[in-house]
Amino acid sequence: MELTEKTGHSEMMIRADRLQPGDVAAAFTPEFLDLDRCREWILNQIHRNGACCPGCGSSIKDEQRLARFWAGKRLSCPLCGKKFTAITGTFLSGSSLDFRDIFFLMQALGYGARATDTAKRIGCDPKTVTNWRNKLARAL
Repeated sequence: MELTEKTGHSEMMIRADRLQPGDVAAAFTPEFLDLDRCREWILNQIHRNGACCPGCGSSIKDEQRLARFWAGKRLSCPLCGKKFTAITGTFLSGSSLDFRDIFFLMQALGYGARATDTAKRIGCDPKTVTNWRNKLARAL
């Protein structure tokens, strides 16, 4: 099937048979996701009761510290002095995956995708995906 679209001085032929849902799904990788949006969503899921210090548990109320916390940047607690980020002390602590990779991984695991397929998409070893599956199962 061909569609003709007028674009200024020329015509562009669009072949609908070249764009298939399977091709789109095969091309979809974490790079298609917005890093800030993924970080925001994941951190809001982890910290449903709000931002707090993992050392003393005090709530973070200062606007500047809150902004740093939700941006995933390092900050220090004014009460106990502990230095931390929003993932310190969570199941994400120590992860080398960025928030897009984690979001993509969680989505793929939720759909029941195979570890080898998911690993190929995020550029890691299938054992890493299996470890994350186990880590998420324990955390949830």
